[in-house]
Amino acid sequence: MKLLVPHDGSEFANKTLGKAIEMAEKHGGATISSVVVVPDLCISFVGRDECNLLENTLQKEGESIKKAVESMLAEKGVKGEVMIKAGAPEHVILETADQQNVDYIIMGASGKHGAVSRGALGGVTCKVINLGKHNVIVIKK
Repeated sequence: MKLLVPHDGSEFANKTLGKAIEMAEKHGGATISSVVVVPDLCISFVGRDECNLLENTLQKEGESIKKAVESMLAEKGVKGEVMIKAGAPEHVILETADQQNVDYIIMGASGKHGAVSRGALGGVTCKVINLGKHNVIVIKK
C-alpha cells in the first residue's frame, strides 16, 4: 500500500503523519511518501530581490520540515520518501499522487492556516477531495 501525506510543518500535519505511520505499521510493507509544498508566491508587482528572499525563506522552511518528517519515518522504521515541490498545494499534491500511484492521500482537515476552528475543512483539503481521483482520508483535529 502506498500513502501520500502532504506536510506543511504544522502540529496538525504531524498528527496526520502519525496516523499514516500507524496505518503503515498495521499494513506491513506500506510505504509513505510525503510532499512538502513550497508555495509559489512571487507575483508580478513584487520585486526580484523580495521574490528571491521569499523563495529562499520558504525553501529553508521546506528543508526543515523535510528533515523532521524523515526523522519521524526513520524513528518508526517506516519506508518512505520526502519531497519538496513548488507550486499551488492542491495541484502539487494531486500531481504527486498520480506520479507516485498512491492508494490513499492522507491529509488533515486543515493545515497551518486552519479552518477547523470554524468547523470546516481547509481550502486545500477541499480542493484535493473535489479535484482529484484518489481516495482521501481526512484526519480530524
